[in-house]
Amino acid sequence: MDFKKIFDVEREEAFSYSPVISELTPKQERRIRIVKRVKYILKIINYLAMIAVGLTFVYPFVWMFLMSVRSYEEAVLFSPGLWVNEWHWENYIQAWNRARFSTYLGNSVTYAALVLGLQYFFIVPAAYAFARMKFKGNKFLFYLKQLGMMLPGEATLIPVYFFYSKMGLVDTWTGLVLPSLFSMFGIYLFMNNFKTIPKEIIESAVLDKAKNRTIMLKIMVPMIFPIFITHFLLTFISNWNSYYWVLVMTNSEKLKTLPVAVRGLLKAEGVLPPWHLVMAGNVMQLAPILLMYIFGNQQMKRAMIGGRKIEFAGSKKGSLLKRGFRAIIKKLNKSDVNYAIKER
Repeated sequence: MDFKKIFDVEREEAFSYSPVISELTPKQERRIRIVKRVKYILKIINYLAMIAVGLTFVYPFVWMFLMSVRSYEEAVLFSPGLWVNEWHWENYIQAWNRARFSTYLGNSVTYAALVLGLQYFFIVPAAYAFARMKFKGNKFLFYLKQLGMMLPGEATLIPVYFFYSKMGLVDTWTGLVLPSLFSMFGIYLFMNNFKTIPKEIIESAVLDKAKNRTIMLKIMVPMIFPIFITHFLLTFISNWNSYYWVLVMTNSEKLKTLPVAVRGLLKAEGVLPPWHLVMAGNVMQLAPILLMYIFGNQQMKRAMIGGRKIEFAGSKKGSLLKRGFRAIIKKLNKSDVNYAIKER
């Protein structure tokens, strides 16, 4: 048997079906140019839209900062422009001294630290119990928890204040911190993420005779660490900006926080309030929140999308605007505009 002849025949048959790249026709070249132009225009529109949306969010912060460094005469005009004739950095010193920021800043840090430090002792075990344990009254407590999330804080403020006043908890750290320790939002957030952990991991730990406490602290909590960053930021912002609850539950100045201090800057010495000092106080109050978000926004975004990799504009999937016009591009690109292949 002539193996060389058989091999030559098989090789000839194999290469007989290989595609051949032909030259593009003038019509196909025009389509390629049109598609490139459309994609370029869509890319410009996409960036312009993102810049416009970004400016709508950035403008209030920039305007507030520029208001804080204006003079009293410029500030009371409330000009929407971003031009400052004369910069007055001493406004921050005046706002700091007038509002006694050093005292109120310590109260705000203490309040946020107490809530964040003690809250996890209650919400994490409760979330683990709802997610992984079966006990009597589980559904009833779950629906009761859902009802607590639906009720606004203002609806229960008067009964809670009446109860706290009878217990002697008004104007105390205990009364100020206690309602925030059982956060329904935190329980719901951790419970849903505990449920996403595969059951096989829990079952293998149970086979190793691990207790629920060990499973929760050493297995499940490290696996949902981005959720802690998200919850920490949201809870910190909520308590740092808390105004109405602190104002109602405190009678003396020893427990009031920064939002109350900034509100005190609105007291007018003349006809109009010193808006330049008020804006300086707002900037100082907002600075810690912005810094925390800048350093923790990636973890927060990952937690919100379930730990998946974040893809921004220009990724494989593309932006929303580009996906919206993808159908138009496909119609222009029906007959292979990138290359023309035909079988021999």
